[in-house]
Amino acid sequence: MKIVLTFDIERDIPGVFNSYFGVKIGLLKILKILDDFNIKGTFFCTGDIIEHLPEYVKIIEHKDHEIACHSLNHERLNQLDYSKCRQLIYQNKKLIENLCQNSEIIGFRAPYLKPPLFLLKILAELGFKYDSSISSPRNLKKYQINGYQIYEFPPSNSNVFFRFPVNLQVFSNWIFKKNLDILYFHPWEAIDMRALIFNQLNLFNKCKNLLIRPDRWINTGDKFINRLRKFIKEALSEKVEFVTLKDLINYKEKTLT
Repeated sequence: MKIVLTFDIERDIPGVFNSYFGVKIGLLKILKILDDFNIKGTFFCTGDIIEHLPEYVKIIEHKDHEIACHSLNHERLNQLDYSKCRQLIYQNKKLIENLCQNSEIIGFRAPYLKPPLFLLKILAELGFKYDSSISSPRNLKKYQINGYQIYEFPPSNSNVFFRFPVNLQVFSNWIFKKNLDILYFHPWEAIDMRALIFNQLNLFNKCKNLLIRPDRWINTGDKFINRLRKFIKEALSEKVEFVTLKDLINYKEKTLT
């Protein structure tokens, strides 16, 4: 059984905050866990992070993790036309390539897991090899996949349960029954989002995020870090192999030659 740990490197809940505490604090905690277990992950980075915090992306590269694209500024790509969408993805890829010259940038994930129907065509034109945006394999037919040599690695829809008050053992057993699972997380999950939300000045937004969107704060910070560490430890005891998406691509290409 294989598990891919993927992380969307972006602002603290894009569209809600314009802060970067997750990258400055949470990312380093996540990298420490991966170091401790000698695991490599796949990190989807926005161009916004490259421009504001390039040193943190360089840390990811220095630790030999895979770096991939996550749009320029976490835009809703499914609301853009073909030309604008292509331009943003092109800029995102070029920013990363200019910064991380020792990395081959071959992967993409659309923000909010909401790709436009023409995404695979754009990715093929820009030299990508895979996408990880379409959460349901059943939806692949909608995305004009025929004729485009782009592999699709659907991110797991089980992620939503990782931080919720579900017994971690139950969650783990569910994951371990699969042959492959691609989990996705964010660096802001590794900081105390409840405190960040509570300190908002806008009372309406504070109440909305605390009461209506518990997924934005529940079990974040140290609880998330402890849960992630415990999950990885349990997975390794079950002989789970942690790989990157680039590893899967390399394996697929070898089997075809």
